[in-house]
Amino acid sequence: MKPRVLLVLKASPDPVMQERLEDLGFFRNVNGRGGWRRFCDPAEAARLLEWLKQRRFSAQVISPAPGRGQRQRYPCLSAGLVRTDGGGPAACALCGAANIPCRKWIEGDDTDSIQYPGAPGFYMCGRCVRERMQPHPRFYAPADDCL
Repeated sequence: MKPRVLLVLKASPDPVMQERLEDLGFFRNVNGRGGWRRFCDPAEAARLLEWLKQRRFSAQVISPAPGRGQRQRYPCLSAGLVRTDGGGPAACALCGAANIPCRKWIEGDDTDSIQYPGAPGFYMCGRCVRERMQPHPRFYAPADDCL
């Protein structure tokens, strides 16, 4: 597993900067004390810190990121699979629909990483992706993106 760090912004950005931060993968921490955060690799954290410094923002790096390899912070879609075998290219594991094109997705851990031992992977149809995965707080990545 690659090491992961957590970047925490120390100041509240204006609305324009909030949009830029969201484009870079930062999210607002709704649990706890608020603030903007992002999980990333240490090399990526160095680049982001430089980018933030150029825009007169400071951030704290928390290493290692809490939750590495864990799936406790948010609920998991894999816990409610209709098909426990993970489905297939023509069978959705989440709703059980058959004879429908599906794509395989990997469930991220609490640090938004898909590179951890035993990462669950299962097939979802387009409808489940739109209605259940996209609004879900946990990170999911297409299996094509996995190494």
